[in-house]
Formats: sequence, structure tokens, C-alpha cells
Amino acid sequence: MNHFRIMFAALFIAVMPLCQAQTSVAPTSSNFESTGEDRKAIETVLDTYTRAVSTKNQALFETILLNTNIPFSDVNSAIKGKGAAGSTSHYDSFRRGVFGGPPFMQKFQNVRIAQDGPLADVSVVFVNTTADETNWGWKTLQLLKVDGQWKIASEFYTGHG
Repeated sequence: MNHFRIMFAALFIAVMPLCQAQTSVAPTSSNFESTGEDRKAIETVLDTYTRAVSTKNQALFETILLNTNIPFSDVNSAIKGKGAAGSTSHYDSFRRGVFGGPPFMQKFQNVRIAQDGPLADVSVVFVNTTADETNWGWKTLQLLKVDGQWKIASEFYTGHG
């Protein structure tokens, strides 16, 4: 009986580090794929986004923002420090261009949604089409789930004509 206890203890001591190593390993990015109801809710935010900008509905658009002071900028303005020194809060410029400029239809493609609890990271390729031209770019959005609702907490984007 004593011999069995010693063997069991030795086996436990030998195996324990292996179990601990497996549980302490950081997850891979594939572990963050958004699924289920949260993914559907985030996709609804994205659908609302394109519908609001395509119909020039600023009030609708602002319902999906955490607030209008969030980091929100094209990358060139953010890098060059246009506006307030070192600021990335350029929503006002976006608002004037999108809701005050000529009409266009926007669609998202290559949508990727990663999530860990109340934090989601979304990247999309956007395509804006007018009667005369098509522009596109890549945007990344960070969303927070606040009081059960997903809200855009930041956005950065590129643009190509």
C-alpha cells in the first residue's frame, strides 16, 4: 500500500507540470472568433452602419457610437496630427464628409469579427459607390458591449480612390 502511494505521488508530481503548462498557454487568435447572439448583434451594428451612411441618416448612425468623442479617424489625419495636436478624434470631419457630402452607397466585405467578452475587434473592407466612381478602404473598429448593446468605441480607416 505504501509503495502504491509513493508511485501515485511520483506520477502526480511528474504529470502536474504538463497540466499546468497546457492551462497557462495563451489562446490563439482563432479562440476569439465571435459566434452566436453576440456575432449577430455585431453584424446588426455593421448593417446599421452601412444603412445610415448610405441614407445619410446621421441620427441613426450616432445610435451605434459609444459617443461622438471616440477615436475616429482616417489614418492620414491621425498620423499627420490634423486638428488637435496628437488627437485621433476626428468624427466631426467624418460626419461632415459623409452626411453633408454627395450621396453614395456603402457596403462591407471581408468582414472579420473577433471577440473576448464585452470587447470586439472588427475589420472590414468598405466600398463606397456613387454614379461616377468607386472608392474603397480598410477599417478597423473596436466595439464595447455596454448595458447589453454593442457600441463602436473607436474606428480607424484608410481610403483609396
